[in-house]
Amino acid sequence: MESVQKKSKKIKDKKPLYILAVFFVFFGVFIYLITRPSNQSKAIKELETSFNKKDVEMVWYKYKSDLYQDEEFLFETRKKLSSLNLTEEEIIECRGWLPPAPTSINLIIIPDLSRRIVDSLNNPNQIDNDLFVLETIWKSFVDYSKLKQNTNDKLIIDVTDIDQAKGQFGEVANKLQFDLSSHKGKSNRLFFTNEKDKQFETSVKEMYKLAKEKPLGADYRFYMRRYLANHLKKPTLFDNYINKVVLITDGYLEAENKPADTKIYGFEKPLHQAVSIGNILKVITANGLNIPKVAIDLSNSEVLVCEVNERRAGKGYDFEILKTYWEDWFKRMNVKKINFIQREQANELTAKRVTDFITK
Repeated sequence: MESVQKKSKKIKDKKPLYILAVFFVFFGVFIYLITRPSNQSKAIKELETSFNKKDVEMVWYKYKSDLYQDEEFLFETRKKLSSLNLTEEEIIECRGWLPPAPTSINLIIIPDLSRRIVDSLNNPNQIDNDLFVLETIWKSFVDYSKLKQNTNDKLIIDVTDIDQAKGQFGEVANKLQFDLSSHKGKSNRLFFTNEKDKQFETSVKEMYKLAKEKPLGADYRFYMRRYLANHLKKPTLFDNYINKVVLITDGYLEAENKPADTKIYGFEKPLHQAVSIGNILKVITANGLNIPKVAIDLSNSEVLVCEVNERRAGKGYDFEILKTYWEDWFKRMNVKKINFIQREQANELTAKRVTDFITK
């Protein structure tokens, strides 16, 4: 009995030592857990020692399952790739295995400010129609962007004629550029003020007032060759863009003092027959009438041609011919998507199709 008591006393005397040992074990485990490298820190360290695209890709796939939604790891991966001076093809390849970057809209509007706007015979009330389309575009852009934050959404209205771009036209055009890329850290709602609405409305009316006083031919082919590329945006590792180009025109490509690009007059008989048969493009190509291709990459661009309106001399035929000319032209320039809208009797139909093009 006495030995049992002694044994019990011994155990009791050592109890504080056991508790202290357990404490040190748990404390050691705790210190190890808080000081051991996390997957994030290990991944970022490996990115720092990556020397080429393949190294970065291997790090990405190694940690992808744990860090796919880790913003810091994703940012460091994009940053490392950006530092490698990759080719455009390599950037496209990397964007294929990286999560999609945020998408911003780059909206480029090029109205035809030629004599069509004062042609009351073929295009009655054309200025009012154009202003309605432009107002619809602005409202659609605002609705598309206002609920977002930290986007690079942009809208610009430009003119095709170099003479129109000078002087007062240039001043007005400068007021028709709305770029949210510098509007960071706050809701886009704060960008779209009543003052912005008024600026847009006043500026487009001023543009058409000036154009009415001096209407010139709309040389879209020259504009695309010389200026459009400067406004297009290419996707990067950090940002994705979709270019949406809106042309407001009757569809007849006839620059001032130049032969028409959409050649119909002089070829009415074969072209009208082609409309009836359904082989318009074949006839255009056989006669060498295709609009010359412009050296521009439109593979990341969608195009809307609206307010297309047949002249009285071509009623029943010209719309299909013009549509074929434009679609063939844009397809040869690799346009991603083409929409072709004729002038509607009801503005509501035009508004819906324009809005769908911008927001979807």
